[in-house]
Amino acid sequence: MLRKIISTAALIVACIAVYAQSTCTINGTIIDEKLSTGKKIKKVYLTRTNELGQHTQVATAKVKKGKYTIEYKLAADEPVLMYEITGFGEGNEIELFVEPGEVSVTTASAAQASSSTIAGTPTNDLYSEYKAILNREPADAKEAIKKEAMSIKFLIDHNASPMTPLMVERVLLPKFSASYTDQMLKAMSVQLHKHPYYLSLRNKVLSSNLKVGNEVPDITLPLENGTTAHLANYRGKYILLNFWATGCEKSGEMLARMQELYDVIKEKQEQFVIISFALESDIAAWKEAIKSKNMSREGWLHACDGAGAVSQAAQLFKVEKAPKIVLIEPEGRAVSLDMETDEVIMRVEQILAGELYYLDNQE
Repeated sequence: MLRKIISTAALIVACIAVYAQSTCTINGTIIDEKLSTGKKIKKVYLTRTNELGQHTQVATAKVKKGKYTIEYKLAADEPVLMYEITGFGEGNEIELFVEPGEVSVTTASAAQASSSTIAGTPTNDLYSEYKAILNREPADAKEAIKKEAMSIKFLIDHNASPMTPLMVERVLLPKFSASYTDQMLKAMSVQLHKHPYYLSLRNKVLSSNLKVGNEVPDITLPLENGTTAHLANYRGKYILLNFWATGCEKSGEMLARMQELYDVIKEKQEQFVIISFALESDIAAWKEAIKSKNMSREGWLHACDGAGAVSQAAQLFKVEKAPKIVLIEPEGRAVSLDMETDEVIMRVEQILAGELYYLDNQE
């Protein structure tokens, strides 16, 4: 009996340990609970932002006497990502990394929650150190250069932290050339290469150097059937990526010609894929347009992220206006970034005939 009790106790302790390792517990203290509206804050929310910029509240906590606790259970394969504690008003969020462990958040004033102090887990402690460097006020130009150098050195010294690619994208990419940022990217640890922040930074670097012959960004494709894919999923095939808008007359003309092109390649789907990306904010209108324009065909993929003209995919491919057609070769490099539909059809027919014209053709 004693042995059984000991075994059960050990199992309970083990389960508690596993739970603690996969749970992020956020303990918050708000000294002045008054918001900018003059009202006291009553609830806070843990909010996640996905790769498309869409916000989701994943946990809620009541604020009692200036205290709150949020417990968030991480999925088994969930990477360390930055979340926000919201509820303080727009533009006044608390940024923190969610990872296993306990995080302490101290907010001097709810009206200025974004300046809260965060500590308690490895990535949050690093982030606090990095922010301390960024928040230093240089006395002169020499000090400003020194501050910049310290910022860069800190990120290089912590090249395995998920904080690093996010800060490079936020802080360095707007200031430095794409080639310099690419060097920072290459200096990051291999263990980050599948992390969403590394992939996002890599996309921005590829986008900044978008031209014929170069690798294209790996955009996210929220598909018509409700699943999500990435452009890289179709490596090994020629990709005919076209951007269009439901209310655009020229887009309608382009899509009509794309149906002709579909008839050319429908028996060659192991070699070609058509992906139509709609710059539409009304998902229902987009799906109706697919039906009304007779585009629901096997092997013709349709994607839309609901962001309209400000779609991240459109920004990465520098789409200034619809329609736009991009031809990508099987290794993921751009063959053309803006061909007319007639030329696309001709070029596809050349490729089908074995004439890889683009190998010797540079725009």
